[in-house]
Amino acid sequence: MVNTPFQGEFSETPFPQVLALIWREERSGFLRVRRGSAERSFCFEDGGLAVERSAFDEPGFLKFLAAFGLVRSDDLARSGAAARESGMDPLRALVESGVLAPARLLKLVEDFSIGETFPVFDWADGAYGFEPGQPPSGTLFIRGISLPGLILEGIRRMGNFELIETHLPAAGETVQGLPSRANERPEFAAPERYLLGAAAASGNVGDLCASSVLGERETKRALFALLTLGILGTSKAKGKNNKPLPEFSLGDLDRLFAAFNDRCSFIYKYISKEIGPVALNVIEKSLDEIKGRIDPLFQNCKLKPDGRIELRTLLKRNLGISNDEGKRSLLRSFDEVLAAEVLAVKRTLGNRHESALVKGLERIGDLR
Repeated sequence: MVNTPFQGEFSETPFPQVLALIWREERSGFLRVRRGSAERSFCFEDGGLAVERSAFDEPGFLKFLAAFGLVRSDDLARSGAAARESGMDPLRALVESGVLAPARLLKLVEDFSIGETFPVFDWADGAYGFEPGQPPSGTLFIRGISLPGLILEGIRRMGNFELIETHLPAAGETVQGLPSRANERPEFAAPERYLLGAAAASGNVGDLCASSVLGERETKRALFALLTLGILGTSKAKGKNNKPLPEFSLGDLDRLFAAFNDRCSFIYKYISKEIGPVALNVIEKSLDEIKGRIDPLFQNCKLKPDGRIELRTLLKRNLGISNDEGKRSLLRSFDEVLAAEVLAVKRTLGNRHESALVKGLERIGDLR
């Protein structure tokens, strides 16, 4: 669990990606969003949406009940009068006056609160700020609303398609499945299930959009959702090359590993300047997310205080570097680790910082 304040612009990190960050890092606190004169506040507890009294739009909720005919206008007037006469909370008055059963009231509060997030999905600009902290005791109406399902439904409803296209990877980048726990996956509809299979067989984003039976628009929507949730990930496309790789000596391995660690340290120093010591936790979490798909060499690695990765000597000296597959596995794992760390910077700080970081890494040189 990571709980440090952060802020940014939706032009760099759209709202669904901000929600995904809160979910993955199991954050608790309040997210304030602002665009022009429009301001909203959302409460989170351990990575789930919660409905907290001070952040709940009570007048808006009562209007919602009337606008959708969920409560008769005369019943609303009666419960409102009872609340004013007794000084009772208006929501409690709905129950005490017999207008709504308790379970029905709380379900409508939950539905209204989820619905309040959907317009923000379409904000292409505006600002956000997260203030960590546990909600005050006794102030939560609802807790534990799952963010993966909310994020998926919000993207399905998005009308700002230009925003989706802006934050998709380039056409030449490849798409691959990422490991995830069963409880991290919301209930996918047929288009998302189809795209998961199509992505596994497609060469890159451009090919996927051109060949998908969903059509380009809905393919991009589903792709944006699966990337946001971390079900799919991307990597730069590489040309086919079946030539044997050059022989590795232990000296070559040491040189490659040192160059790799220079980059790891650079990434850590970059993010730590922005968020302080918690940067180590952010990097550790990014490594945990990919350990299931990289070389066993990294399974028992240790992250040092300067962001470098320390390997067990026995594993390092007995690495199977005598065959091409062993070499490719090592080089691919270097790329995977660095890509995961750069993605962690993007999730935490936004697209602008990601671009600046990548430019800095390019000055360090290639790992070949």
